[in-house]
Amino acid sequence: MQTSLAGEAITIYDDNGSPVNVQMRWAKSQNADSSVPQDAQWELYYLTDADATGTDPVWTHVQQFTFDSDGSFLSPAASNITISNLKVDGNDAGDVLFTYGSNSLTQYADPNGSVKVKTLSQDGYASGEQTGVQISSAGRIVTTYNNGQTRDLYEISIASFEADNRLERLDGGAFAWTTDSGEPLYSATGSVVGNALEASNTDIADEFSKLIITHQAYSANTRIVTSGEEMLQEALNMVR
Repeated sequence: MQTSLAGEAITIYDDNGSPVNVQMRWAKSQNADSSVPQDAQWELYYLTDADATGTDPVWTHVQQFTFDSDGSFLSPAASNITISNLKVDGNDAGDVLFTYGSNSLTQYADPNGSVKVKTLSQDGYASGEQTGVQISSAGRIVTTYNNGQTRDLYEISIASFEADNRLERLDGGAFAWTTDSGEPLYSATGSVVGNALEASNTDIADEFSKLIITHQAYSANTRIVTSGEEMLQEALNMVR
């Protein structure tokens, strides 16, 4: 392979969330020459197997990139390429989309003979374990993972009925639709609030007043029954 320059390294993740460290290198295969004319050509490689021996490849060729005499990027025409079956030290990352934009690659003379990478990022993430479940304001059940990712699992639908008072009451504060209530209408508007308890609509002062009145009435009735029993006992004693 030609003399090459380091093109930085980045960790990506395969379908199982396992990390794959990808090391890139650039090699110039042709100089630009305006008299021919001839464009400059650079070859992009990634490290496949650092311990390869014999005819096994150490580096895998990715793509050829061309630049004109003023360093402007010419080809490939697309703003991204697909690295098929990317494999590093036996770790298969599958097909990887390498995006570089329309004006992100340039070729200019560098006195140190180096390749400068300003930004190199990836959008994969490591495997993670579930750490929590919550309900979002949009009515979706969202699970969170320890790798910083979240995922919407289900959506809670809001329904209305033509006759709410005809619903069938079930255990646990649930209701089921009946032929009298009509089928659920999922065009209802509303919102879902997670991690919240419904506030009580009971007037505590009024309920305490009713409790005191009931207690006093009970006490008065108890005295009446007691007096009646005493009078009956006196009458029985007189007969004896």
